Amino acid sequence: MMNFFPFAQIETISPRPVLFIVGENAVSAYFSEDAYAKAAKRIVELTGADIYRIEAADPYAENPYDDSDRIQNEAYNDLRPGVANLPDKEIIAQYDTIFVGSPCWWHQPAMVVCTFLEAYDLKDKVVIPFFTYGATTYLNESMQKIYKVTPESKHIPETLPEDLNPDDITTPGPPDDAGIDMPGGANGTEAWLRRIGIIK
Repeated sequence: MMNFFPFAQIETISPRPVLFIVGENAVSAYFSEDAYAKAAKRIVELTGADIYRIEAADPYAENPYDDSDRIQNEAYNDLRPGVANLPDKEIIAQYDTIFVGSPCWWHQPAMVVCTFLEAYDLKDKVVIPFFTYGATTYLNESMQKIYKVTPESKHIPETLPEDLNPDDITTPGPPDDAGIDMPGGANGTEAWLRRIGIIK
């Protein structure tokens, strides 16, 4: 595993998937776009994180919108794109907490994030998803997906609102995101980390 100073290279990383090693006992895996990169930068600043980059086995386009058909297919068919450089299981095993950040891509988290999560035994680890997403639907669906692929983990928040349209992620359903606490971007990250008890 390689550690490096993440935001000296942010233009190279974004919008690629990256994995953060956060503090002494936490990991933050996040799929970078500009908003997520800025929120993650604050997590780095506030927690003393190291960084590890996750590389898709079949790299995405520099601009993910150029890969829209591929991303839609992965989301709607619940596919698991490969990760080229998964950390050893022993490395992930030493951490208590995993922050999982992702954009909402076609109503779901980036499927490569799900590939990463399912590659490890995360039983009893704390999984904390974060999305910087301002719409009134699909956030819950994306959160539900992270919880589904980490069924034996503990989660923050512990519970989610009821998914009002769980059988169809392809069409807009009724808003069901109310009450899900998110950082909302870089400016809200410190307050969010305080609210969920990660920093004092």
